[in-house]
Amino acid sequence: MPGYNRAPVSAELTVVPSPQGRESPKAQVEAARRAASASGLAHESGPDSTLLAGGRSEVLEAAFKAVEASLDAGAHIVRVKVEATEDADRFGAR
Repeated sequence: MPGYNRAPVSAELTVVPSPQGRESPKAQVEAARRAASASGLAHESGPDSTLLAGGRSEVLEAAFKAVEASLDAGAHIVRVKVEATEDADRFGAR
């Protein structure tokens, strides 16, 4: 059986679209997907969520850009859940 290599850090972003946003609710969600895709990181997208996976700095930077894109499109809420494996770089360590 092949081994499964889990990324050191993952971030799940869930966009809660706003009907009063600058763009349509669908466009608010799609903005996060486009930003995730542009990051070049491994990612998956569901109906209202996007999952990014990779190294700590890259995932956090890509998550920030995806949140920013959704908010710029008019979303009022973007939930972010970040998980790190035991072998991930420690936050605050340089």
